[in-house]
Amino acid sequence: MSGKISSKTPNNLAAMYLIKTLLSYALVICIICIFPIKTLAAEKPTAIVHAFNSHYSDIEKFVCEIGKQGYSHIQISPAQKSNPAPEWWARYQPVDYSIIEGRGSLLNLKNLINQAHSCNVKVIADVVFNHMANLSSDEDFEDLTQFPGISVTDFNSDSNRLGKKPCNINYSDGNRNSEINCWLGGLPDLIFTSNVKTIQKAHLKKLLDLGIDGFRFDAAKHMPADVIKEYIDYVDLYSQGKAWNYLEVITDSDTSAENYNWIAAVTDYVLYNSMKNAFSFGGDLRSLRVPTSINDPRSVTFGSNHDTIREINSNPINPYSDSSDSLLATAYVLAKESGIPLILNMDNTGTSFIKYGVKFRQIMHQRENQGKNIKENVLAAIDSPTVLLMERGSEGFFVVNKGENKFNIPALDLTLTNLDGCYRELRNNFTVAIERGDRQKKFITRWGSWNRGGIEVEKRDALYFIREPFNQCQV
Repeated sequence: MSGKISSKTPNNLAAMYLIKTLLSYALVICIICIFPIKTLAAEKPTAIVHAFNSHYSDIEKFVCEIGKQGYSHIQISPAQKSNPAPEWWARYQPVDYSIIEGRGSLLNLKNLINQAHSCNVKVIADVVFNHMANLSSDEDFEDLTQFPGISVTDFNSDSNRLGKKPCNINYSDGNRNSEINCWLGGLPDLIFTSNVKTIQKAHLKKLLDLGIDGFRFDAAKHMPADVIKEYIDYVDLYSQGKAWNYLEVITDSDTSAENYNWIAAVTDYVLYNSMKNAFSFGGDLRSLRVPTSINDPRSVTFGSNHDTIREINSNPINPYSDSSDSLLATAYVLAKESGIPLILNMDNTGTSFIKYGVKFRQIMHQRENQGKNIKENVLAAIDSPTVLLMERGSEGFFVVNKGENKFNIPALDLTLTNLDGCYRELRNNFTVAIERGDRQKKFITRWGSWNRGGIEVEKRDALYFIREPFNQCQV
């Protein structure tokens, strides 16, 4: 008998089949390597309006107007059944995650989402997962049995023994143990058992099924990072990557943005504090040429929010003495390239220049998509503690005057800037020309009319300019 095996033997046929199968798998792997599977990325917001403490049926009436202004997203109050007290903070004290109640019913919320989507506005839901409501008048917080589906053993180990008072949070003891494990403001602190996670993921799923486009995670700094990551991963998987999320992280001695922004965008309280110093009385806007902020262009920026305003919060975070200063800071964050501005609904209607700042931001975003230069740069051409001039590449510029007097100079040299050509101010609809002279230096040669150059800004005002064809300056 020969030592060769016939090509028709069963063993050889099996070997040939195995080789063919392996080659097929190899081909698929090579194709994946060359053409990787594409995953959907959530749309980064242009600007978000916070419909603070508003009923869903009321938001439904104005959400399309928000879209026309230039907002891409609207943020709503927490949807779950909460503490029945009428105050806004009661919405941040959950009672039952399985019920939509508080600012409207499930049907109210669905109608709002449908209306928002009809005019290309996405909806961000606020979710409160760190704690439950304090419904007891007993200062020992003994009654932890009032929450459907949640048992006493689902609460933090320092608080789930009846009769034991919870520990206090220490924000500057060099570690984050108390931030994670103690009760926040007397609110029963959850531990993330499998039961709690199941209930809270069901709440996320319910909102996603209704059409919610993303989430704000309240009190994120008081939750373990790995738990938040698990929830974000769940949202990403269930939404196929379409949901955009951010985390409320109030930085302090023990907590930095870096503890959480590897998971998702976070709130930029570092920039808020820098702006508060600069825009308040005696502050210097030149400090914002290179502002101190979180080094993350996704961070959520704000001139004020519901936690920083005395009229809303009895214990505000580093509030402004003069609320009009915060409106000027809001104008500034809208002008910036980096960050995602979050604007309170009351601020959106509180002064005329805010809504034009949103439109300016929308236009800059559109021009960026066209490949145009919109890079942010605060210019040193104006050297003033009360006036800031920011270019957005060659496509626009912003100027704010926080002073109590009109800022008026007859000539301004802009040779070392990207600005050149004709620009139109969005709110007042006047044009500005920036031209090169005989010595190739660039100056503002027209400010509203050819009769004057330089720059003129009224007190306590903000102006937004977009580049136009030069013939618009010749009208």
